[in-house]
Amino acid sequence: MFLRWFFFWRIGCVKDQLFPTSRCLGNVYYFMQGCMLMNSCVVDKFDLVMWTKNSAKLLPVVLKRIEQVIPKRVIGKKILIDDHSTDNTVEIAEKFGWTVHPNQGSGLFDGFDTALNLVSTEFFISFEHDIILAKDWWTKISKYTQDDTMAVVQGVRVYTHPVLRKLLEFMTERYGDEIPNYSIDNNLYRTAVIKKLETPIPCNEKNASIALNKKGFQWIFDNDVVSEHIRPSLLHFILHEHKMYTRLLSRSEKKKLLSKMFRLFITSPFRALQVSLNKNCPQIFVVYPLDRLAILMACLKVNG
Repeated sequence: MFLRWFFFWRIGCVKDQLFPTSRCLGNVYYFMQGCMLMNSCVVDKFDLVMWTKNSAKLLPVVLKRIEQVIPKRVIGKKILIDDHSTDNTVEIAEKFGWTVHPNQGSGLFDGFDTALNLVSTEFFISFEHDIILAKDWWTKISKYTQDDTMAVVQGVRVYTHPVLRKLLEFMTERYGDEIPNYSIDNNLYRTAVIKKLETPIPCNEKNASIALNKKGFQWIFDNDVVSEHIRPSLLHFILHEHKMYTRLLSRSEKKKLLSKMFRLFITSPFRALQVSLNKNCPQIFVVYPLDRLAILMACLKVNG
């Protein structure tokens, strides 16, 4: 880039020798041309981050889609925080050009902080290992960097399993914007704002959004950008829910959450029947109560 600017400057010098009377204006003109060229060629870089743990089965398709969606010219560092995987997650990530760093703690909370400490670009992007990114994600989401109030912007995601997709459709139709689809699996962040935020983000996105609003920033949803959340089977979904709540529940809120989950489990057969009839999907009558039971068992495990 410097060489291009220098080229314009040298042209100005030659012109000065041929036409001395225009030296001052010539220098200004060619200096400005050089600066304009440099600005037009500068491309902002975005660091990419991801968290993994034994993600070898899903990682190839997920990383391949990221390569297809995010232009190579805008990618800074590709940072993958691995939580002590015992499969070949690390080897796959490195094959796709990601730099793997061990989680400095354990779980998603520590993984997020580990990644955040390694980010150095003005904006960064986070993915999870089970998201197939929407093909138009970069085209639509990157535009929000022009909004000075944007701290976080994300698309939404739908489950790949058809039964779970019908369940999500019902919840969205019933509650609408009352239950924003918060996540950290397809997000773009303003780095400086996030690094100063005292409220933790993982599994606490709503409270983080409120904290950002108090500081004059927004957590933005673009509902037109729809990625896919990989759920290969209903059993996988239920086991994932149990594992996630077991690992990520906050002990400071465990009593409140336990009573809430107990109530939801007791009423789950009635809600499951309602959804099954509404969506003409009898599998939901079984899946929904089992999901609530898995979460309740996770709460009891934390409280035990």
